[in-house]
Amino acid sequence: MTEIEKAAEELLLNIDSLTYGPCGIGRHQGRAVLVPRTAPGDRVEVRITEAKKNYALGEVSRLLKASPERQEAPCPYAASCGGCPWQHIEYRAQLRAKEKVIDDALRRIGKLDGYSMEPILPSPEEYRYRRRIRLQADEKRRLGFHRPASHELVEIASCLIADPKADQSLPVARRWIEGLKTSVRYLEIVVGDLGKKAILVGKAEGAFRPEDEAASAALMAGQDLVGGLILWGPGWRRSWGQETTLIRLDSGSWAEVDGDIFMQVNREANHRLVDQVLRWGEFQTEDRVLELFCGAGNVSLPMARFAREVVAVERSQRSIDSGENNSRLNRVENIHWIRADVFRAVARMAKREERFTKIVLNPPRAGAKGLEKDLVSLGAGKIFYVSCDPATLARDLSALVRRGYRLTRVRPIDLFPHTFHVETLAELVRTS
Repeated sequence: MTEIEKAAEELLLNIDSLTYGPCGIGRHQGRAVLVPRTAPGDRVEVRITEAKKNYALGEVSRLLKASPERQEAPCPYAASCGGCPWQHIEYRAQLRAKEKVIDDALRRIGKLDGYSMEPILPSPEEYRYRRRIRLQADEKRRLGFHRPASHELVEIASCLIADPKADQSLPVARRWIEGLKTSVRYLEIVVGDLGKKAILVGKAEGAFRPEDEAASAALMAGQDLVGGLILWGPGWRRSWGQETTLIRLDSGSWAEVDGDIFMQVNREANHRLVDQVLRWGEFQTEDRVLELFCGAGNVSLPMARFAREVVAVERSQRSIDSGENNSRLNRVENIHWIRADVFRAVARMAKREERFTKIVLNPPRAGAKGLEKDLVSLGAGKIFYVSCDPATLARDLSALVRRGYRLTRVRPIDLFPHTFHVETLAELVRTS
């Protein structure tokens, strides 16, 4: 049995890098050891907590030498909350780590090379950037975040990465959930960009309790920080007051979205993401653009100002309804909204031999595995892939490269400071 296989063994480690996850990584006798709350450059004494076949998990017993990239986490909950696992690392080091994570995934998982890795676009705000926060609720109706790798709740009174308006609404959120009879799993606080107050969105686990109608109406009448409440569960949805909020997509486009419809949480970094898609896309009046997993139109509406036509496909009916409403709001008439399963919609388009000059896709974390064959048949000269997961991005880009595209450039965009999450924009050019 080697040292690393002894669960109680104390090891001395130098932390070399960060994983795509909450851990730093060091090596002992050639095997990787993953250790939370460490920074590249740390020298630590580590206790092994779990030994796997190819790696081990550990926890810091003593910090022997602190990395120059380490900082004092400003949030009082950072040591116990699982929400910001990189807050003890200087932001510039976080950005370098995210670039490396993406490059490593593309080369190791996707077996890709020959592309240009553009410098990461940082978030304009390091703190107070989230216009949407999700708070977990427990059986005592407390609100907070889970501890790392646990369902144990850390109750919070404030969140350092939340938009100030969302943070100020926390006491109202607490009053609402404490007064509800309906069992709530989590609660979101959502704020927009133009004047409207915050919206509270509760996800229930069971049926709606009728007595909560009067309690919710009373809460709305008794405060002025929150403009609306939405409570939903299996097969039902209730609302009180304001249901929608306005968000700015770019300098020329606005969207009005329901509080319980997905939106990018970092408003300023999202502007950078949209702007980067427009810059790389260079959409012109001859372009017929297909956008897949379009949501409520975060990219569709800005693109439509330049392209001849945008065909936008999304599975969620409510997102499509929101997109159509925002087309009217922005006086945009060249978006064809399609409510459909993306994979089936693309298969039908391929069968009809439809053609597009450019394709934009922004799939969920699971990626777009299996879409590549039909996607290639649509004839687009360029594909722009926006991803929130480096591993599925690498897998899907590799599949497209094997079918006649070349990966030309990649740009990370940081929408989530102090976490390991990162958005990536990739450009593929047709070669055959």
